[in-house]
Amino acid sequence: MQLQTKLNQYKSLNQEDMNEFISNLINTTLTETEKVKLLETFSEKEITQEELTYISKSLIHSMYEEQPVYPNSMCVCGTGGDKSNSFNISTTVSFVVASAGVPVIKHGNKSVTSASGSTDLLNEMNIATRTVADTPIELKTKGLVFLSATETYPIMKNIQPIRKQLNTPTIFNITGPIINPFNLDYQVMGVYETSKLDKIAHTLADLGRKKAIVVHGANGMDEATLSGDNIIYEVTESGKVINYTLNASDVGLKFADNDELVGGNPKDNFEITKNILNGTDQSAKRDVVVLNAGIALYVAEKAENIKDGVEKAQFLINEGKALEQYNQMGGKTYDYIG
Repeated sequence: MQLQTKLNQYKSLNQEDMNEFISNLINTTLTETEKVKLLETFSEKEITQEELTYISKSLIHSMYEEQPVYPNSMCVCGTGGDKSNSFNISTTVSFVVASAGVPVIKHGNKSVTSASGSTDLLNEMNIATRTVADTPIELKTKGLVFLSATETYPIMKNIQPIRKQLNTPTIFNITGPIINPFNLDYQVMGVYETSKLDKIAHTLADLGRKKAIVVHGANGMDEATLSGDNIIYEVTESGKVINYTLNASDVGLKFADNDELVGGNPKDNFEITKNILNGTDQSAKRDVVVLNAGIALYVAEKAENIKDGVEKAQFLINEGKALEQYNQMGGKTYDYIG
């Protein structure tokens, strides 16, 4: 296999090579052992920025010759793989951001490297994931839609067992949030590994994002946190990538250790999300949702800056708007208490 030889020699891959890599992982004539070896070898090689764009395009075009478009759409998602066992921050953030009138297309998956993935939480909430075809009408009526990666990209069903055998984060932790089936205008993506931030930001620019932020949370999380300086790579409207740090104290929020953000199984995480949205949870868990929602509202051009976004996120929760957004998604409804 010429591709395997290239990987063994740590040579750069072109778009054709990347197409072959994906094809081999879903090839029914190859054994699972061969596929695991291929992914393992690929994971040992440091991926270049160009290769990240290639693999993202290969995955997208394996399913969508031309991606659908919904104006001003956004996804807020983390790569996972940080082993923090935090609650489902980005899913909770999605309700807050959508309540501000941002069309949110949240692309998620079942857990691979954590106790509760986004679709695990949605199952607990009794909120259904939708199809790509259903998405425009769902956004028009509700402003928020959840898509399952294994449904939008059925090839992931073939790749997921191979990922699980490695028991470590792989390139698919990174590409999963990148390859939303819709050609998004806006995106916030949390990343557990600092070495990939610049590459991911430039890849999002390559894919045509109008504005985006890639964030590495303080002390190693794939969400912005309250425990120190978060590293931000921002894709500006001109396509330029700038980087800076953001501390919770910069936007009026208090310091908190990452340990205070730990969640549990889907049932536990459902209670956390519900209590943040209904106003009864005023802890660091609420603050981290407010921080990440503030970043998203800034990216979606609903706020002048991140501090303004944080204040808007607090307002949306305090006024029960975020809970209203949750209540209209089809699961059990709740009253605002706070």
